[in-house]
Amino acid sequence: MNEETATPYPLRTEDICDVVCEPTSDYEKPIVYQGTTINKAIADYYTCNTNKDRVTILQWIVERTEFQELRRFSTNENAVYGLNISQYDDILLSGEMPNNLAIAQKLVTNKFDVFLLSNPNSTKSADFILRKRNCLYYVEGKTSTGGSALVHQLGKGAKQANRIVIDFIALPKTRDITQLIQSTFNNHINLVELMLFKGKSLISIKRKDYTAKDFAKRFKQLWYKTK
Repeated sequence: MNEETATPYPLRTEDICDVVCEPTSDYEKPIVYQGTTINKAIADYYTCNTNKDRVTILQWIVERTEFQELRRFSTNENAVYGLNISQYDDILLSGEMPNNLAIAQKLVTNKFDVFLLSNPNSTKSADFILRKRNCLYYVEGKTSTGGSALVHQLGKGAKQANRIVIDFIALPKTRDITQLIQSTFNNHINLVELMLFKGKSLISIKRKDYTAKDFAKRFKQLWYKTK
């Protein structure tokens, strides 16, 4: 199956990835989401009780023709897509780089296609839909310069998506970030993954990782090893 145009199918119960496109041979027919607008689809996402329903909504969103490629931030292999991309051009011409766009650039270099989502009024929304191979991820983005404010940011982000990507502008002490990871997973039971950028390198910490007895030691080694 062509990964770029794969049709979403229900997940098996043992799958832990947020969204997976299953082979067509496993199911008789696809589940089709009949959406109206992207903002309405995002609102519907939060009403879903099953992963297969979330699959169909995210797939419907990324297939909308309203998305346009931001070519200056894309590579030959992966792309950044935005809505109303003229607003990004205006911001960039002013000499500013939006935080989410800076994160998107780093995600592209880590082999993700990135769909930048708008923040609809009065409706909660994550910042990105990420696509890699047959998987889609609904992700909230945070940019941190360190300090206690990040704890509040992560608490807010965990209510918007079950995955959060954090771009560290100023690198915290390893002990502090280890404690932050543990407390964030402890306080937000729906959180599946924290994606941490150290420079342009991406470190993925899943819920199963932080529960290991030697997590602090292993994370310290990984953090220092990552350039």
